[in-house]
Amino acid sequence: MRVAVALAALAAILGIARGASASLDPYALFDRAQNFWLGQNYPAYLAYDVAVRVETDKSERVERYRSGFDATSGSIWVDPVSDYEQEHPHIVHGMNIVLLTWQVAKPEAPVDFVGVPILAPTYSFGMAPFVPARPPASQDDAAALVSAVRRAFDDPYPKGRTPPPSTHSSRLPLIAHAVATRHIYRIDLLGDDSIDGHLCYHLALHPLRDPGRYRLRQLWIDERTGATWRLQEALNFVDGPGTTVPWTVSFADRDGVQYISDERSDAAVRYRGLQYGRVTVSFENLHAVSVPRGNPVYIPPSRDTLREPPSP
Repeated sequence: MRVAVALAALAAILGIARGASASLDPYALFDRAQNFWLGQNYPAYLAYDVAVRVETDKSERVERYRSGFDATSGSIWVDPVSDYEQEHPHIVHGMNIVLLTWQVAKPEAPVDFVGVPILAPTYSFGMAPFVPARPPASQDDAAALVSAVRRAFDDPYPKGRTPPPSTHSSRLPLIAHAVATRHIYRIDLLGDDSIDGHLCYHLALHPLRDPGRYRLRQLWIDERTGATWRLQEALNFVDGPGTTVPWTVSFADRDGVQYISDERSDAAVRYRGLQYGRVTVSFENLHAVSVPRGNPVYIPPSRDTLREPPSP
């Protein structure tokens, strides 16, 4: 009898939980995730390595590119010569003969496995627009800025003193507040999942227009904070091999801020006559620096690149 009562109580609790989950608005959950992205406060300058790992039936290879990101301007710097290229200089052996559409000899492995990655670890995949970070300023610079603002607005009140309260207000009264929303996705709540120990809402997204631009297909959003811990997109990057297959992206928290951990292809990737069973792009050795690393990168047209499109 006690077992039956306990089972009935457990079923009732689970039923309440399922009912609460079903009553959640998936669009409100998506908005919450977007607000979380907008609340991220990134360092002005970042240095990191982008690791590109390719897997075949017989081997796994990885190459790393020294990179930097200027969060005040959105500029990316990268050394286009990876550590793998430095250790394995490209030497042409023999020749390839191409007759019409038939190629004699196996295609040479590309210098860059899938192209030079020009990537930032703060990219949001359309969840939020790029918001420039403030460049670091010294205390003297900050004090001078405050003084200049006070002079410009004729503010005679130094720190610690406030003007007397106004006896009247020239502001018009707020009568109503209206918000118009045009959805770009149809969003469904699929349930709950645990992602790396985080209990998350699992959302499915279906673009209502322009699926190549609005490429999110699944999101896993932290039930407590609204952080995105994982997403799946229909395609990746602006051009190159990533645009033909879906990718899964994982995120990590570093010093209280959300960064991309890795981007993994969910299907085989073909590139210059070769096929990789999986490609993984990850961000390593990420740390803040006091000055930007190098200048915005220029890659010769002869080399392919991995670049993310601007956020919609």
